[in-house]
Amino acid sequence: APAHPSYKYFPETGEERFRSFMAVPLIVRGVTIGALVVQTRKARVFEQPEVGIFQTCAQLIAPVVINARLLSLVGQPDEQLERSSAELALHGIPVKRSDDSGAQHRNFELKGIGTSRGIAIGPVYHMANPLDIAHLDYAPSQDREREEEDLMRAILEARRGLDDNRESLEERFGPDFASVFQTHVQILEDKGFVSKLHDEVRVTGNALEALRNVLSAYNKTFARIEDPYFRDRMMDVEDVGRRVMEQLIGERHHTIPLVEGAIVVTDKLLPSHFARLELEKVSALVSEHGGQTSHGAIFARTLEIPAVMGVPGILEATRPGETAIVDGGEGSVFLSPDEGLIAEYGRAQQRYAIAVEHLDALRERPAETRDGRRITLSANCGLVSDLRLVERHGAEGIGLFRTEMLAFAHRGFPEEEEQRQLYQRVARFAAPDLVTFRTLDLGGDKDPGNLGISAEDNPQLGCRSIRLSLEHPESFRAQIRAILGASTTGNVRLLLPMISSLSELRRARSLIEESKAELDTAGVPFDADIRVGVMIEVPSAALLADVLAKECDFFSIGTNDLTQYTLAVDRGNEHVAHLYDPLHPAVLALIDHSARAGARAGIPVSLCGEMASNPLAVPILVGLGIEELSGTPAAVPIVKEIVHALEYGQSEADARRAHEASSADDVRAIGAARLREVGLLEHPDIGPWLASVIDKQERSA
Repeated sequence: APAHPSYKYFPETGEERFRSFMAVPLIVRGVTIGALVVQTRKARVFEQPEVGIFQTCAQLIAPVVINARLLSLVGQPDEQLERSSAELALHGIPVKRSDDSGAQHRNFELKGIGTSRGIAIGPVYHMANPLDIAHLDYAPSQDREREEEDLMRAILEARRGLDDNRESLEERFGPDFASVFQTHVQILEDKGFVSKLHDEVRVTGNALEALRNVLSAYNKTFARIEDPYFRDRMMDVEDVGRRVMEQLIGERHHTIPLVEGAIVVTDKLLPSHFARLELEKVSALVSEHGGQTSHGAIFARTLEIPAVMGVPGILEATRPGETAIVDGGEGSVFLSPDEGLIAEYGRAQQRYAIAVEHLDALRERPAETRDGRRITLSANCGLVSDLRLVERHGAEGIGLFRTEMLAFAHRGFPEEEEQRQLYQRVARFAAPDLVTFRTLDLGGDKDPGNLGISAEDNPQLGCRSIRLSLEHPESFRAQIRAILGASTTGNVRLLLPMISSLSELRRARSLIEESKAELDTAGVPFDADIRVGVMIEVPSAALLADVLAKECDFFSIGTNDLTQYTLAVDRGNEHVAHLYDPLHPAVLALIDHSARAGARAGIPVSLCGEMASNPLAVPILVGLGIEELSGTPAAVPIVKEIVHALEYGQSEADARRAHEASSADDVRAIGAARLREVGLLEHPDIGPWLASVIDKQERSA
């Protein structure tokens, strides 16, 4: 049995002496509540008659077990009662919360901002922020030997957990991510690291103090290393320490694990969470804070996970394990739904899946208006696992590859060779279609934790994106060399984010030329004519578009930040989310100015913000002359259907009217009228959804 890949060892059972294993489920009312396990010291095969006998025993024992579990709830303190209730709920046996007052809590609805379409039904899982070892409140065991044993067991379980997840991590994120976790495994297997912890816990009798002392000693050693890459590996050691402590606290306090179909509820969804979550188990994401274009919301859409952000009081209102329904289109979260509501949303889930299947079947058709205007529909990506979605939904290349996720895996600037391998893999996948690599867009709310960014009063206006890259020219050149090294396929473009002046563009291009010279000297092949583009996402860049167009090869309009900076609205702040509106006439004016400047200079202009997937914006963007729209992969077939229904001449007229509009509501009304006029509200697959979008817009106007 121990040789089986699914075998999990529990030291407290003493089962290492057994050589065989058989388990039959304990089932009550169709729900598995546990298992009856039989093990023998001698290796053997269990025959079918024996299996039948044990199944009969399990049927008799299951009601006794569940009754004992329910009786054990009596007299428990509230905190322990909530934990036990949550565990039972995860097994499909809901227990009413202490603050429930009856039927009025069934189907309880909370509203937020729908940020990623789709419907999910599943158990709630509370995702805490990363453990802060420096400020952790921890009570060690009174028994020193027990504390030592617990720490050693936590190290073992942390190592096993990483080992078990490595394969799925590689499948989801690619070998670059998996290699980071391999480093963590090696640290946990390092005899020096483990023995230092062992010695410290013997002296202190406190696992947390032992971890702090050992990490402090490593920190002093690493701080003396001059090479920044190797010095930054201290973050890996700290990550390992955090994992061990999380494992220890989880064992001590019975933390409920993530289960299949979980609805993850958190305070604020950050990009770094996606590297920590077992995404294949997540059916939906809900956060107390955040908005439509927060980076967490963008990643959720890219990964096609239903999500609702900015739900006030969601953490306090939910209990781990209770069933919830998430409607990412409507921005609704239902707690403790009854059977009728579950059945209704189950049918909606099925209709949504069928509509997606129908649209994907038409993925080979080009996006072309009824009067022959061709629009390129590409995809925004950030993970290797996104590539399958690009293919599934028929995107024409990758209009924006966000290179930040590798930085989150490394908690800092990634190694050049790992970057090159990732970019090469993406470029080969996309060929012959174009792939546009955006250089690291870090800082603001995207801090992997080891960039040396000092605290800023307003990080969104501080040292972020291209400013941060220019502050670290060695790391910037390493990324440029990695992108150039992957450009031999001839389909790679390089995009510079958050350019706000001509001097920034010139400095970045100077570093690009230096990187080319370095590769030339080293004899490394690359595309010498690689196209370098500017991301138009601050008002100064839009207003200087004619000047910038003379010294770059293409524009990519990033409407997420362009809207944020034009309207002075923090796009991750739900308190001002109602003011964030990419269809604001001021934003449209800057898009129009940039598109016209690109046309005058004869360079391509694409739009890669979330606005590219907004059905009310598509007719107007087409009319403004935007040649390429790049959005989430799942949005590609929907936008394609809209483009097919339009006539370019009519869209031009819509764009002129929108340019003269006095409010965002007026602009939305123009887009809604066009969708109605071309008959898209009767479309069998997207019609009902478009109708709900227009209805919501008209009610809020």
